[in-house]
Amino acid sequence: MTRTILNRQLGAVLAGSVMAFAFKTTSPLVRQECGNADAQLARVLQPLEALRAKGCDAGDGHGASECERLRRELERLEVICPGHAPTLMANAVIAYDEHQPVKSQQLLDVILAQPRSYPDAAVLRARIAIGLHETYGAALYLGGLLPEARRELTLAGALGAPRWRIAYHLGLVEEASGRFEDARRHYAEALEANPGWAPAQSRLNALRAKSER
Repeated sequence: MTRTILNRQLGAVLAGSVMAFAFKTTSPLVRQECGNADAQLARVLQPLEALRAKGCDAGDGHGASECERLRRELERLEVICPGHAPTLMANAVIAYDEHQPVKSQQLLDVILAQPRSYPDAAVLRARIAIGLHETYGAALYLGGLLPEARRELTLAGALGAPRWRIAYHLGLVEEASGRFEDARRHYAEALEANPGWAPAQSRLNALRAKSER
């Protein structure tokens, strides 16, 4: 599902690049090298997306090497056309799809710093923020930093992370903190949002059994 959404985003970036984005540079050298940014992006992005749709690792290895070449070319365009929002967005989406959220976030921040409004960039930036807060919260929980974990997970929930997942993780934090009633409430909330989810049901059953002893 996520890959389908990302592919659609890349398609939208390419289809709307000519009309939706303005090309700006600050250096005559960069302007000379960049040329027609929209055309250069299309020449790279179209074949790259065709290969990605088939699977870059499929076949005899030629596809993988061609994918890598096109990725490097896309990154080169990002350098020589630093103000071209479609190129930045294409690189950001691919970085996100390849599990490089920090790199994607940095590129999106460049886009969002421009005067114009870029809703697609804002949506992806928010999605990354959710994931980073949730991941950081989980790491803090594993490190025993429970108040900090609670804060990060609550923030991820406020940004729109799935209710059932945040509730479950908050349940773990509260259980580890000795707040068993709060933990039971969070596990019950997770099950309400995602009925039958085994991890939450297991933790809730364990707490109920403990309270009956």
